[in-house]
Amino acid sequence: MDPDDERAGPSGPDRPAPVRADHRRVRWLPVAIAMAAALVMLGAVVVVSDVVAGDTDSGSAITPAADPAAPDSAATALRDSGADLDTVDCRPAELGPGRESARAYYEDVLACLDRAWRPVLDETGASAEPASVDLSETTSTACGPLPPADRALGLYCDSDRTIHLPYSRLSTAAGEANEPAYLATLAHEYGHHIQALTGVFAEAGNALSDASTSRESEVGRRLELQATCFAGLFLDAARDTSLGDAEQGPAAAVRDFANWSGVESHGGTRLQQRWASTGFTEASVAACDTWGAPASEIGGASDDPSTPQESGAAGEAGAEPSP
Repeated sequence: MDPDDERAGPSGPDRPAPVRADHRRVRWLPVAIAMAAALVMLGAVVVVSDVVAGDTDSGSAITPAADPAAPDSAATALRDSGADLDTVDCRPAELGPGRESARAYYEDVLACLDRAWRPVLDETGASAEPASVDLSETTSTACGPLPPADRALGLYCDSDRTIHLPYSRLSTAAGEANEPAYLATLAHEYGHHIQALTGVFAEAGNALSDASTSRESEVGRRLELQATCFAGLFLDAARDTSLGDAEQGPAAAVRDFANWSGVESHGGTRLQQRWASTGFTEASVAACDTWGAPASEIGGASDDPSTPQESGAAGEAGAEPSP
């Protein structure tokens, strides 16, 4: 069907220090690439990976390996695993207004995500640790303080495998009970969870430890676009379910990525939609290999010249909360 017609305890030898992905609605929020301060701000979703020492507003870090692997080796293993997602019959609680309704809905969809991705994690030998979602208004996370509301919608923290999305921010940015936007956001965030479990995050941190600014931006875009493609994979796996109707279900969530304004960090609106659609229509993990994609399929700020890189009014319903 054509849709258009990061938990663990302390770091150690078996686990790198925590990675966090700050998720922003790039449509209105400012974008910054600040690796000099050990931050990778990924536009709509900001992946913050502290890979070098320095002042930063993040409380987490990735420690580069003594012999860093190529940034795409984990992604290559994922691509070549031959495993794909299980089709899931996902019947979450009905999404209504309010935090408790959103929490119940998200917890049910997370269970579907865990089931759908399990064959891929088993085939690659990755841990099948579940992710959790926190919609509370707390500003403290295992990866450090949550960025201010005018800077980020939330974050995915690898340290405790939790997606932190304060409900006031989510509902302001996406609107109350906006199922396509809520579903697209969670599926993308879970894509970062898969990257964390399979080692893609850690290797990206290694690659960023001594990278140039342009390389940092490219790695960030590849991370983000892969997570978006992973979202499309899940939405395909769950397309024949009660996740809304034709207007509010998985296909609508894929279309919602057209609202994810891209900038230097996300590759542009066109590429966000392209990679979400690729996952949805190809239904293959191999199709989400952004690490092997040519630069023309990764883009940058110039790919989306119509999107102002400045903050603006809080969002309208239907606009996409980005990872």
